[in-house]
Amino acid sequence: MPGPRIEHKDLRPFVAPVLLDAVGPQRNRALLTRILNQVCQQARRSGIRGRRILQTTAVELDGGTFFQAVIYRETGAPAWLAAEELEDVLHHLIVVAIRGKHAAIAASDGSMRDRIVKKLKAARRMPRDAIAAFVEEEAKAIWLNGLHTPTATKADTKALTGGNLEYALDPIGDQTYYYSAARTLPNVPGLTTADGKRALVGAAPAGGRVWVRRAETWDDFKALLKSVLDHATSGTRPLDPFASLSHAVDDPAGVSDAYGVCVVPQELLSEDDIPAAQREAARRWAFDATYEVDPLANLSIRIRPHIAGKALGAIELAITLEDGMANIKPQWVEEVHGQEELRAECEQYLADAERIKIYYNSGHTIAQGRCYVGGYSDQPFEWTFRPFAGYDITKEKPSVPHGSTLAAQIAIAGDDSLFAYVVKEMFQGDNGEPKGWLASDDGSMELADFIHIDPLKKEISLVHIKASSNAEANRIASPPDYEVVVSQAVKNLRHLDRRNLVDELIKGKAKKIGAAVWHDGVKQPNREGFIAAAKKLPQSATRRLVVLQPRVTRRERDRCWADGAPPSHAIRIRQIDTLMLAGRASSIACGASFEGIGDAG
Repeated sequence: MPGPRIEHKDLRPFVAPVLLDAVGPQRNRALLTRILNQVCQQARRSGIRGRRILQTTAVELDGGTFFQAVIYRETGAPAWLAAEELEDVLHHLIVVAIRGKHAAIAASDGSMRDRIVKKLKAARRMPRDAIAAFVEEEAKAIWLNGLHTPTATKADTKALTGGNLEYALDPIGDQTYYYSAARTLPNVPGLTTADGKRALVGAAPAGGRVWVRRAETWDDFKALLKSVLDHATSGTRPLDPFASLSHAVDDPAGVSDAYGVCVVPQELLSEDDIPAAQREAARRWAFDATYEVDPLANLSIRIRPHIAGKALGAIELAITLEDGMANIKPQWVEEVHGQEELRAECEQYLADAERIKIYYNSGHTIAQGRCYVGGYSDQPFEWTFRPFAGYDITKEKPSVPHGSTLAAQIAIAGDDSLFAYVVKEMFQGDNGEPKGWLASDDGSMELADFIHIDPLKKEISLVHIKASSNAEANRIASPPDYEVVVSQAVKNLRHLDRRNLVDELIKGKAKKIGAAVWHDGVKQPNREGFIAAAKKLPQSATRRLVVLQPRVTRRERDRCWADGAPPSHAIRIRQIDTLMLAGRASSIACGASFEGIGDAG
């Protein structure tokens, strides 16, 4: 038996539309018909729950805006019940509003709304700036998504509530987040509470959504929705209250001139138990491989990867943005014979938008599958610059002949690697000779490349090393050289705790690298003396986290911070300094200092 006929005047929807622009030539009534047909098609589709359209209301035209609603019923067993003895019955509403080429869809079921928008062919979400127009000062809630490399020491997402949250954001620590949604008090004509005060309005730019409040009447709903459409299509664009944050980009226009890539595999930074072979492969492509980059049109790039001195050929990555997410299609355009297995493994990393980070001279970056413009700090990082004369800054560790071990090759005659530099030069006493206890823990599950203990100063240092991909005296700074090593260093901050450190050192005694131990520069047979020194450290021992990466030179750093620096160069050092400042902030939160070592030249 049919239910009562419902008219528009009986409706009191929540004003939370997704805003759309027509894709084809249809406008007004024709666009409404096409969208409503696609809405009804989705509403009729049954999944776990059965759905039936009960009514489609008549079309209403009000001041140039067309309105039509769909009411449907959804039935199914409760989610908590395995059998079907009981049945839930829910009634839902979808309202479609059209003005010219612009559309708005409000639905009582958010999952149905999202399904409709995903399948809709007649229209697509309005541009990000149209929705960001509803975000002004006096933010009461903000949702942040991280674009930084995922680590256990920094949240992937954050939700904040407060009074004026634009003042609560950390200008350094939060620079690697973009806001996915916010609730503010915008000064938008017509968007008021029932008693005439400015309404609290939520906006999600990437989702094309705005939400206000439940309408008091159908006329109230129409007035609010028309105010939303007016402001989204022709309203003033306020200044961004969250300028210190990164900003996700949906449109590739303006993204150009890729200059660098790095592989940032989650396997390497995860705290989970990951198979050793998988973690070691991640380490190879993150640390041991180098990538020569040539820009192609728009976002696309050509990469010439090398690993362990072997050239693999050239791979082109055709990159597009689809609903704000990066889509990568790889194709090898040059192939070196005999390297088929390495190419296949390399492609797994380079073609994965979640594992690769791509830098552009336009200031954009692709990371975590999205394209964004970073919120870079104007505060320079205070580097420590050291001379590396006599050492090859492109060589992280010595080569290991067949039958030998890395522990046996570090700092012996002829070793000019950065590992040798740490052993011979980095921790010297007043007499210029190596001082204290030093151990290497290099490997896929490392605490750090080196751990140093100074018993007199009661100081412990973790040193993370990555070789420079360029040794020319006039080399340009390159963020990809720092991305993984800083992220891994921050991840291992928790090992600066004395008890964790001792436990991990004991576990690693049997590893081959466990023989790489020195005391006052003299090689030791094992870790026993080092572990004993670690046990004697007081809980109040000074803690240091050190990143040794000589790609940044004093000359380039000073040039890029000077007035009139080339923008494409200056933005690179700012990206690196922002990364280092964030590492310092994480270190301070764990009670440690943070030092970055560059090349004095």
